[in-house]
Amino acid sequence: MKLSKKVWQSLAVLALLANLAACGDSDSSSSSDTDTSTSDSSGTDNSGTDNSGSDNSGSSSSSGSISVSDFSDISLGDCELDTSLESLVCAANALIDTLDEDELADLQLDYSDSEARTVWSNLPTGNVSRNGIELGALDDESLEAAMMVAKAALSDDGYQDFLGVIAADDYLNELGGGSAYSSGKYYLAFFGDPDVSGDWMLQLGGHHLAYNITYLNGDGYPVPNHIGTEPKVSFELDSASYAPLADEGDALVAMFDSLSESELAEAYLSGESYSDVLMGPDNGSGTLPTDYPTGDNRKGILVSSLTQDQQALVTAAIEQWINDYPEEVVENLTLSYVTSSAYADTYIAWAGTESAGVDVDVAGTYMRIDGPNLWIEVACQNGVIISDETHYHTMFRDKSWDYGNNL
Repeated sequence: MKLSKKVWQSLAVLALLANLAACGDSDSSSSSDTDTSTSDSSGTDNSGTDNSGSDNSGSSSSSGSISVSDFSDISLGDCELDTSLESLVCAANALIDTLDEDELADLQLDYSDSEARTVWSNLPTGNVSRNGIELGALDDESLEAAMMVAKAALSDDGYQDFLGVIAADDYLNELGGGSAYSSGKYYLAFFGDPDVSGDWMLQLGGHHLAYNITYLNGDGYPVPNHIGTEPKVSFELDSASYAPLADEGDALVAMFDSLSESELAEAYLSGESYSDVLMGPDNGSGTLPTDYPTGDNRKGILVSSLTQDQQALVTAAIEQWINDYPEEVVENLTLSYVTSSAYADTYIAWAGTESAGVDVDVAGTYMRIDGPNLWIEVACQNGVIISDETHYHTMFRDKSWDYGNNL
C-alpha cells in the first residue's frame, strides 16, 4: 500500500521524538538521525539513538536476506547501452514491467513531494521507514531487475560497496544482531518517471545506506549520500569477502598521515567532538540544510597550502566517493571539487583524541573535507553489535546541489 505524505511525515516525527526521548536534552535544530551524540565546543548535543541491536521486526516486514553473493557479477544484458543513464532508464523500465499494481504504487512516487524525497536515515528500517519497494519482499524476477537498477546507477566500485553494505547486515544478523539486520530490508523508489532527459530521482537505502540520485535534463547529482558499515574491516559471508569502506577510510588516513606535525595541529578541530556525522539525515524536512560551518566556523588547513603530493592524496580521497558513480557523473563532480580554485577554498580537518592522532580504531575520531561545494565527513563510532571495534558513518553532500537543488 502506498503511504501518504502525511503518514511519512508522521513516521519521521515519531522517529525523531523517540530518538530525543532516548537521549535526554538535545538540539532540536539538528538535521541528523544519529547513533550517538555529536557536540562542539559550545556543548550543544545534536544526538539521536541507534536502537538497532533490538528486534524491530514488528515495524517492518519479516523478509529474509537476498543472497547478496548471487548478485556480485550481475549483467545488464539488453540494458548495456551507450551511456550509463540510458542503461539505468532501461533497467528501471524493465523493473517496472515486472511489478504488480500495488508494488508499482510503492515504487513510483511523486517527484514534487519534497518531504518524501528527503526521508532517509542511517538507522535500521524498524526505526525509520523508507520509501519504495522492499528488496526482500520481491519475487526472483523483480529482485534481479531491482539489482540491475543498482548496478546501472553505480560504477563497478560503487556497486561492490553497495553489496558490501547490505551484506554487512546479514553478517551482523549471524552475530546475533536480530531481525533488524537483513540485506532484504533495503528499499528502492523512483520519484517521477525514469527518463534520459527529464527530471526524476532514484532513492535506494536502508540501514547504513542512502543513495539519493537526482537527474535533471540528463545530468546526475548523486547527493546526499550516506554510507556506513559495521564492521569497518573486511568480513566474509557465504564464502565472499567484503570491505565496503576500507578504501575510503584508508585514503583519508593517508591524507592526514602526509601532514607534518604543525600541519596536523592546524587541521585539528580544537574543542570540538563528533561521535557522529554533523550533516546527517534530513528527516523529511523537504528543504536543503543551511547549517554547514561558515565564516570563522570553517576550520582546518587549506588544501592549497599543501604540497602537490599532499594535494594528490586529498584528490585520491575525494575520488573514493565520487568514483562510486558512472563516468558521466564523475566528470561534472571533478570539475566542481578537484580544481586549483576549489582547493583554494577547501579545508581538511579532524577531531578526536589529540594525543592519539588520526586513529580510526579510536571512537570519536572524525575526519572531513570541506570545500566550497563538497562536503565529505567520516565519524568513527563504537560498534553496536561488534562492541570491541569501531565502525564508520560517512556523508558525501554538496552544499549547492543536494537533490539537484530542486526540492
